[in-house]
Amino acid sequence: MSKYTNKKDQFTQPQKSKLPLIIASIGVVLIAAIVFVMVTSGGDQETINYFGEPVVESRSYIGEVIAMTVIEPVIEDDKVLIPLQTVNENNIVTFEIANDQGELVPLMAYITPSGRLFVGSSMCEPCRGRTFSLAGDTLLCDTCRTTYTIEDHEFISGAVACGSYPPVNMNPTINQGTIEIDLQEILSWRIRA
Repeated sequence: MSKYTNKKDQFTQPQKSKLPLIIASIGVVLIAAIVFVMVTSGGDQETINYFGEPVVESRSYIGEVIAMTVIEPVIEDDKVLIPLQTVNENNIVTFEIANDQGELVPLMAYITPSGRLFVGSSMCEPCRGRTFSLAGDTLLCDTCRTTYTIEDHEFISGAVACGSYPPVNMNPTINQGTIEIDLQEILSWRIRA
C-alpha cells in the first residue's frame, strides 16, 4: 500500500531530499582520506625535512644568546665551501657573497638543537637586519627582534611583516666534512620585500 492516498498526492507532496545524506557521505570519506594521509606521511615529516637529517650531536641553547661568528668561505668549482666543524664549534656563523647584481648577500649557517644544519640567507625582510642570534630555542633578528622557531623558521613574535619573510634555506650538502652550497643559489638571491 502506497503512503499516498491518491495519485495526485504523489506529485504534490514535497519529496525528501537525499542531498544531506550525500554531503554527509562525502564528508566522511574526505575526513577518512585526510586522516589516512596524515598518518601515513608521519604528520610532522615536512618540518623534520626542512633542514634535513641531523649531521652533528644535539645541543641546547636554553639560557644562552649566541651571536654570529664571522667566517670567510672558499668559492671553488661553482660551490661555496665551509668546514662543518667550524659551524659545529661556533653554533652560528655568518659570511657575505655578492649576487649577480653586485649586492652583498648576508648568509648564515647554524646548528639546530636537534643537530640539523641550516645554511641560507640571513636577511630579515623588510627591516633589512643582516644578523641573527640563537636565543634559547629561537632564532632572533638582532635588528627588529623578530623571533622564529629555531628548527623550522615558524614566526613566533615581533614584526609581522618581517615574520612573513623568514631566512631562505639554500639546500646545502655535506661532502667529507665540508658544507657545500651551490653558488647559483646565492647569485640568484633577491630581496623579497
